[in-house]
Amino acid sequence: MTKRLTLLRHGRTGLAGRYVGTQDVPLSPSGVSQIKSLKNRFKHYPIDAVISSPMLRCRQSSEILFAQDLLSYDDELCEVDFGSWETLTFQEIVTKSPELVDAWSTLADDFCFPEGECIAAFVARVQRVGARIKKATETDIMIVAHGGVIRTLLCYFLNLDPSNYLLFNVQKGKYTTLNLFDEGAVLTGFNLGADCR
Repeated sequence: MTKRLTLLRHGRTGLAGRYVGTQDVPLSPSGVSQIKSLKNRFKHYPIDAVISSPMLRCRQSSEILFAQDLLSYDDELCEVDFGSWETLTFQEIVTKSPELVDAWSTLADDFCFPEGECIAAFVARVQRVGARIKKATETDIMIVAHGGVIRTLLCYFLNLDPSNYLLFNVQKGKYTTLNLFDEGAVLTGFNLGADCR
């Protein structure tokens, strides 16, 4: 049985260029407008279930677009915990922890964000979500989540090693579609949505 999976990244938060994981920040006014611009696109879009990260920016995005009776929340869809790097820019991270940046760039399984989550634990929980989606009885599923989560799900469904996650430049307020088959998945659309600046 073919399933269609849609992966929507939450809208803008006003913190572009900063690493935001567990900070529970809201959508910015621009992010709200960005998500509202998708409303017509999803009006007649067949959706059996919407599974969202419970973080505020994803909840807001979900609730703008979908009726409450379609929505459920899954803690395993939360973004990675960047620990003491939360809300820093890349340059600030390089300045603060230059000795850790190389290990981070290779995405070694044993890499942990300082005072935060280990990559292996993050990948494992996101892959558990992927396994549940494969077993779900619904045929049209929407996930509303974060950039790192969506990249990791794409690697999972396309049978790529998770270290390839940076191949996908997942943009805020855009959605990606896949057809899921027993043997694997086909990417059918990437970073779709209104070009709202």
